[in-house]
Amino acid sequence: MSKNCVLLLLLPLFFLVKTAHSDPRATEAALMCTNETALMAERQTFVANFLATMDAVTLQIAVQRYAAVVNGTGNNTVYAFGECMKDLSKPDCDVCFAQCKTHILSCLPFQKATRGGRLFYDGCYLRYDDFNFFNQSFSAQDTSVCGDIGFGGNQSIFKDNALRLVRNLSLVAPKNDGFSVGFVGQGNETVYGLAQCWEFVNGSACEECLADTVVRIGSCPPKAEGRVLNAGCYLR
Repeated sequence: MSKNCVLLLLLPLFFLVKTAHSDPRATEAALMCTNETALMAERQTFVANFLATMDAVTLQIAVQRYAAVVNGTGNNTVYAFGECMKDLSKPDCDVCFAQCKTHILSCLPFQKATRGGRLFYDGCYLRYDDFNFFNQSFSAQDTSVCGDIGFGGNQSIFKDNALRLVRNLSLVAPKNDGFSVGFVGQGNETVYGLAQCWEFVNGSACEECLADTVVRIGSCPPKAEGRVLNAGCYLR
């Protein structure tokens, strides 16, 4: 069977639609800060570059829903990337990113000149660092986050549906601009999911990133929720 036929068989499981109601999904999935800080003599320059970078990222997000900015030179160069989930409306994207930009200050870029941080929200993503990570698919900080509450129905069916769903999402997203949403509802137990690769992680890199998330999330069911947060993609 050809790849196109496989894709056609999978697509009925998914509904690639815009959200009908306002929900910026500005809920933290994880905040990750590096341990590296700028040297004391360089901190003023680093902070100035960080501020300029965040301003530029905000402007790009408002126009195209993703942003990649480089500001500064040498050891004080700041790289930043932000993106909204592709199913968010523009107003929801703007709200999510505004909150994300504020919350990433918890990494203390002003007080300690912390040189890197990334913040995963369910609706958007923001990362800054001191090196070019824009097309990075994996990193040492990649992690899975499982919910605390177990599924209250038939856990065996729920787990089977969840694993089937994430496999399908990982196959559809690389062929659909790096994004897919959908559900599997076998046996009266429905599981919903979303997968997205970041803008500069595409083609085989997107496939590899999401294939890794499928493996990582396998430890979450029968918990009712699970997320995998990789440098280059997100799966829920």
